[in-house]
Amino acid sequence: MRISRILTGLTICILIIAGLFIFADRMIHAQSPDSDPGISGKLDDILKNQKQIMQGIESIRSELNILKIRVTQQQ
Repeated sequence: MRISRILTGLTICILIIAGLFIFADRMIHAQSPDSDPGISGKLDDILKNQKQIMQGIESIRSELNILKIRVTQQQ
């Protein structure tokens, strides 16, 4: 009787662990970039916008350096 309880407990534990692995595997596949082709396009748009923002910041930075030089020369 004791052995059958142990075997039943082990079987239940194995089933629970297998269920968790299957659930985790499905979650990983749900996050796969291949699952939604629109995500790739959206990420490309975000990257393009970030590059434009960085170019704008660089432009402002160079103008600030020019102003800094002019103020320094006037003093």
